[in-house]
Amino acid sequence: MAIRIVVAGGNYAGLNAVRHLYSTLVASTKAPKVQITLVDRRDGFLHYIGITRGITEPHYGQKLWVPYADVLWLQHPQITIKQATVQAIHPQHVELSSGEHLRFNYLITALGQSRFAPIGVNSPTKQDFEQQLHTAFAQIKQARSIAVVGAGAVGIEMAADIKSDFPDKSVTLVHSRKLPLPGPFGDELRHKVVDILKNQLQIQLMLGQRVVAQDPPSDDMGYKPDVQPSTPPEQVWSMASAADSISLTLSSADQQHKVQSNCVLRCLGTFDQHHLLKLPKQVISKAGIRVLDTMQIDDPAYSHIYACGDICARSSVKLAGVAMYDAYVAATNIARSIVGAKDSELMRSPEFPSKILLLMGKNHFAMEVDRRMWSDDETRPFVFEDMGLQRCIEALSLHQEPSAYSPFDPPPAF
Repeated sequence: MAIRIVVAGGNYAGLNAVRHLYSTLVASTKAPKVQITLVDRRDGFLHYIGITRGITEPHYGQKLWVPYADVLWLQHPQITIKQATVQAIHPQHVELSSGEHLRFNYLITALGQSRFAPIGVNSPTKQDFEQQLHTAFAQIKQARSIAVVGAGAVGIEMAADIKSDFPDKSVTLVHSRKLPLPGPFGDELRHKVVDILKNQLQIQLMLGQRVVAQDPPSDDMGYKPDVQPSTPPEQVWSMASAADSISLTLSSADQQHKVQSNCVLRCLGTFDQHHLLKLPKQVISKAGIRVLDTMQIDDPAYSHIYACGDICARSSVKLAGVAMYDAYVAATNIARSIVGAKDSELMRSPEFPSKILLLMGKNHFAMEVDRRMWSDDETRPFVFEDMGLQRCIEALSLHQEPSAYSPFDPPPAF
C-alpha cells in the first residue's frame, strides 16, 4: 500500500513541498511508492508578492496565476490535486469542508495566513481572479481620491503602486502609529519610506491616526477576509460614485478630523489559520504553530506532522523565500524518514535574520537585512521588474519537470 502524504495549502510553501516530494519520492525509481495529495482552495499558484501591482496593472496581474492544470509534472498519477477548503486537521486525517476525510501517514500544513480583500484573493479560479483584478482596476481608475488604511508592507506598496500608475489621483495613506511599517525594523528604514512616499511620490501621509468611523458605514470596518470565497469582487472594499465620497473619521491622541475619499482600501494585517489544527493547545501559540528546526510539530506524539510558511511561529517577518526553504526542509525530512533515516539524520532549518524589501512603485525601493539598511546600490540587484515572478516560477518548476535527486543530496540554491 502506498504511503500517503497530504500537503494542506499550496502557493510558496505547499507547492514547493510537493515539488521536492516529487523529486525525492516520485521521480526517483528507488523510493518506496507514495501517494501525494495537495489540498488547495485555488486551482493554481498565485504570486502574492506582485498582487498590489497586479491590481493597478491588470495586464501584469494576469500573469500572477499559474493553473495547476498547466504544470505537467503535477499530472503524475502519484499526485492528486484536490481543490477544496480545509475544515480541520486531526492527528491522522484532514477534514475538508465537503465532509471528506483524507487519511495520511505524513502531513505538511502550509495554510499560510489570510488577508482582507482585495489584497487577500478569494477567487478559486484564474478566471475569477482576472475578473476581480479588472473590477478593482476599474474602481481605482474611476476614483478621484483613494485612501489606503494600514501602512504595513502591503499598504505601503499598495499606495505607492496606485500613485505611480495614477499620478494625478489623490492618494492618502492612514496608519495608527507615528511611523509606518510595524515589525523588527530600524527607524532609519521607516524614515526612508516616509521620505519616498511623501516627498517623492507625493502621497499624503496620516500617521498616528486611527480610523474610528466611516460614512457610509461598512459591515465591520474590515470587510470579508479571503477565507470566505463567496465574497463577490464588488464587496472587497468601499467605493463611492464619482459624485459622492466616503468620509473616514480619524482619531489621534487629542483630536478627531475627517478625510474624504472615493475609494477606501484596507490593508490591515493578516488572519491566522492555526485554529484549524485539532491538536493539543501547547503546540499552538499566538504567533502560530510551534515547530522544531526539522519543521516537525513540537510534540513527539506528532512527529509525522510538519508545518511550514506563515502558519509557523518561527519568524517575526513572513517571507516567501523562507516559506519555500522550510517547505524544502519538511519535504526532505519526510523523504528521509520514509527511506529509514534516523532522527539525527534529519535536516535542520536555520533561524533566518529579519529582512524586508519594499518596492514602492517601479522606481523606488528600500531594503533592510538583520537591522542594517542597505544602500540603493546594494539593493538594486534584488529588484526585478516582474516583482520576482519568473524567479518563483523557475524555483517551483512550474514550466519544467523537476529532476530526481536523493533526499540526502546537498540543498539546492534558493
